[in-house]
Amino acid sequence: MVAAARFAIGGLVRQPAKTFTRVLVLALAVALVGAMLAFIGHSLRTMTASAVRSVPLDWQGPVASYPKAQSLSAGVARQRGVAYAAPSATGPFAGITHAGSSGLASSGSGSILAVPPNYASHIGTIRYLHGSLKEGQVALDQQLAATLQAGIGDKVSIAARKGAKPRLFRVSGVVLVNSSDVLFQPLNPILGPAAAQPPADVAVMPVATYARTIAKDLPTLAAGANGASAVPGAQTGVQWQVQAQVNPNALGGSPSHAYTVANRLRNSAERSLPGQIQFVDNLADDLNTAAGDALYANTLYIMLAVPGALVALGLAYLAALGSANRDRHDLALLRSRGASRRYLIGLALMESVVLGTVAGLLGSAIAILAARQLISGSLGLTTGRTIMIGVVCVLVAIAGAATARLGASGSALKASVAEGRRATVRPHRPLWQRLYVDLVCLGLSGLIYWLTARTGFSAVVNPDSNPTLSLSVYMFFAPALLWLGATLLLVRLRGRVLAWVVARGVAGGRAEDLRGFLLASASRRAHAINRGLVLVGLLLAFGVNLGIFAATYDQQANVDAHLTLGADVVATAPPGVAAGHNLERKVAGVKGAGGTTGVDHSYAYVGPDLQDVFGVNARTLTNGTTLRDSYFVGGTTNQMLARLKATPDGVLVAKETISDYSLKRGDLLKLRVLDHKTGVFRVVPFHVVGAVQEFPSAPRDSFMVANLGYVSAADRTGGPNVIFAKANGDPPAVARRVAQVTKADGAVVQNIRDQAVQTVSSITTVDLTGISDIEKAFAVVLAAGAMWLFVTVALAERRHELATMAAVGASLRSIRRFLQSEATLVLGAGLLLAAGLGWLLAEMLVAMLQHVFDPPPDHLAVPWRFLAELAGGALGGALLAIAVASRAVRRLPLGGILREQ
Repeated sequence: MVAAARFAIGGLVRQPAKTFTRVLVLALAVALVGAMLAFIGHSLRTMTASAVRSVPLDWQGPVASYPKAQSLSAGVARQRGVAYAAPSATGPFAGITHAGSSGLASSGSGSILAVPPNYASHIGTIRYLHGSLKEGQVALDQQLAATLQAGIGDKVSIAARKGAKPRLFRVSGVVLVNSSDVLFQPLNPILGPAAAQPPADVAVMPVATYARTIAKDLPTLAAGANGASAVPGAQTGVQWQVQAQVNPNALGGSPSHAYTVANRLRNSAERSLPGQIQFVDNLADDLNTAAGDALYANTLYIMLAVPGALVALGLAYLAALGSANRDRHDLALLRSRGASRRYLIGLALMESVVLGTVAGLLGSAIAILAARQLISGSLGLTTGRTIMIGVVCVLVAIAGAATARLGASGSALKASVAEGRRATVRPHRPLWQRLYVDLVCLGLSGLIYWLTARTGFSAVVNPDSNPTLSLSVYMFFAPALLWLGATLLLVRLRGRVLAWVVARGVAGGRAEDLRGFLLASASRRAHAINRGLVLVGLLLAFGVNLGIFAATYDQQANVDAHLTLGADVVATAPPGVAAGHNLERKVAGVKGAGGTTGVDHSYAYVGPDLQDVFGVNARTLTNGTTLRDSYFVGGTTNQMLARLKATPDGVLVAKETISDYSLKRGDLLKLRVLDHKTGVFRVVPFHVVGAVQEFPSAPRDSFMVANLGYVSAADRTGGPNVIFAKANGDPPAVARRVAQVTKADGAVVQNIRDQAVQTVSSITTVDLTGISDIEKAFAVVLAAGAMWLFVTVALAERRHELATMAAVGASLRSIRRFLQSEATLVLGAGLLLAAGLGWLLAEMLVAMLQHVFDPPPDHLAVPWRFLAELAGGALGGALLAIAVASRAVRRLPLGGILREQ
């Protein structure tokens, strides 16, 4: 074994240029694999962190009383992985009044959130705009404070229920309550999180103060009861609970791993307090969704990256061909001197181990460096992860080197010694060609694509209010089989088509000039040219497929983010504040802000279903946001807005609701709308004017769009609570300026750039930016390398022929033309193949994932700059290789070459 290792290393050292080329090609190939592993790990950890951050409140455990909440919260806080736990409560109030200098102001019913004074520093569901939370006092939500015209130091009277004596409290602060739908949701640990109408008015009170005052005037809900009354969305009693936040540092790794850990932590906490508490787990619900997205992400990464990695490893085979003839001679010589096939195979494997180890270590270093340069943020590469990437790169490099070595010169191990010393080997038809595996793969690819198309590419299962993604693995067989079938078909043709086309260019079948000689030479070397075409063409096709798909993906990610957020910049504030403080005018006056429009986002019941309602100004809506004709059913954007303007009580109803309730245009639709002044739902008539399937900031399930004035009169919120604005400049910069001018109003400002990172739909949860940048960079470099290798191998294979031409007086320019003609044919045919196959693969991937895009793309996006860089890289590699080959031809040892047999 030691002697074989020395012999293998000696052979590599004796050919430093060829060894360096093989190491470099293998290193680049495995670097793509290593960079992909680094990105996937980084991406999965980022998805986990994003999912954890998006959950405002992790656990809510209903209990029977305040003392129970106190003791159990202390027990939960001591559990491993729990960052914070506290007793809390939610409950209704019937009315609240404030006697100020301008008279008596009152509000209808609402809800109270009772929490400890330090709650806001641990759980981000409330944010203090002014003041703080103090014992014996109350803090008012900004909207409620505006309604009552109450500030810090004023006194308000709160009646827990009708007929109860009002209790007097001093106002200690003004807060902004976020995630009211989570805080006040019905708590049923068995059924899990449930949708509920968020309360219109909210007051925040220290939980101890609440327990000895307001709570005494209300019944206590049993643990797990939902507290629903005859009025939808109204809570009838006090729901004592333990609220807890999990330590995010305990939830590392992939979303599925974090989901498992989160479940274990919750089970451990419940087991340590047997029979005393059971949590509604908001965290696990979001992590479960993220785990599904991660599975989709891994599948997508594999579909995009693995073909490129395999083609890149194919370049190692092309590099090995540069010394294939010499290797066959050496192997035949060793066999003639008594070496067994087993020894020679061991020698080849030992050489592969040496090459693979060096290339793998170099490739892993390149991979980590490329990932650091092309991926934003910290990679989170620990020592263990770095070692894992290095080990994988080394193993892949050893396997690639061994496959290339045995594939390039392995025939010499099977043939006789005399055959092994020949310059050429006789081809034979492998089994897959006799079984027509290539045609079978292409046929199956088309069949799967056709069957999937017949089902409407149904990749998404979308139950009410819970959109999820369910991808069938067989859908990805279509592009995978297309890759395999196209590759095998090109190998089967062995250049026959190219030989026929080239031969047709020689008049009469005889070469009479230099052009004819070039074409005749190319015709005789059609197999070698086809071999280069397979690798160069497939590598370029990989780049084209990646570029088009990534560009389309990014295009739809921006569209999806815009649809999710609503506009370039969105400012959200309580309705009374938005209208009373002229928020829309303030936003419109900001530098860089374009048009604006106000929207009243509220809720209403269609039968038993709670749905979002968007009150819009049909005249100014398109000033602040972008609408597409595809958002509407049965008419264009202009037609639908015209109908809405012409019908004061008109409503555009979601396509799903139209189908569920058998509605049509002109039908009367009675909605139960919450009157924010009284806190009571009342029936309001609307008339259906059309159907809508998408709308800015609307959820993916059912919703409605109506006239702003009519909706505001019905729900009496005091005007819009959302301002949409277009940005003429950089959206984050405009958003910062908007946040500055609306800071005193307590507005929450978001921008489209940040939303593109945070959108929770499957299309933008998976960020392809990092992996596409990595693969694009490698594609350009490998395209140049592929052309370099093709010219280098062509020179090595034609040394005897070119030396003969030089010996009989052919000029260097004429000899160079032979290499140029082959490179031109490979590059031209490779570009044509890449354009066709790459576009077809991208079209197939986008079409089969069209339901993942929200909305589906109207057309593929073409990244012209990247495609030009890809073609330029291949052309540059070819020109450089030809220039170097020309110098090599000039220095050929003619005598030694001509004496070779």
